[in-house]
Amino acid sequence: MIQFLETIRLVDGVLQQLDLHQQRVDRTLKAHYGTRINLSRIKIPHTCHKGVYKCRVVYDTEIREIDFQPYTLRPRKMVKVVNGDDIDYPYKYADRTPINTLWHGAQADDVIILKNGLLTDSAYANIILQNDDGLFTPTRPLLCGTMRQRLLDEQAILTRDIGADQLSDYQYIHFVNAMQPLGCQPPMAVKDLVW
Repeated sequence: MIQFLETIRLVDGVLQQLDLHQQRVDRTLKAHYGTRINLSRIKIPHTCHKGVYKCRVVYDTEIREIDFQPYTLRPRKMVKVVNGDDIDYPYKYADRTPINTLWHGAQADDVIILKNGLLTDSAYANIILQNDDGLFTPTRPLLCGTMRQRLLDEQAILTRDIGADQLSDYQYIHFVNAMQPLGCQPPMAVKDLVW
């Protein structure tokens, strides 16, 4: 049975963006099992009522595991651009072997994955590129993240096909995911990406 993963940011005992996480879980379960689980029933331990925690939910037809860990931002000093034409990740699978293989093979803090010549995501985040015209996220990410969706819903970012040959049109790259809202860390200069 295929298992899936949902990672939810917990701040001072409150699960963040639960509606967007629930929508993604609903889409995943509808496509695979025709069942439903309710994320709002997650019990928050008393020890997690202060600070930022990573709530990791593993599920298939039902929730199989819930784990809470204090969250610390992982710095990205070296980010490498890699080809991932064979990667298909439309759902947040618990088994991330194809992505992890690319990432570990690159020997970098993170990788930006190209698919058919277009930018998609990093190993653990959606990407947002910045230039004088604004903030843009790739039209076809490997996985539509909840933070990316929130920023799109708020019209804070726009989608755009971004080819590898167009990277020089941008000055900065931001990494966002459920645990890393836009602005929680300084952006990386595009010129610092490694090929």
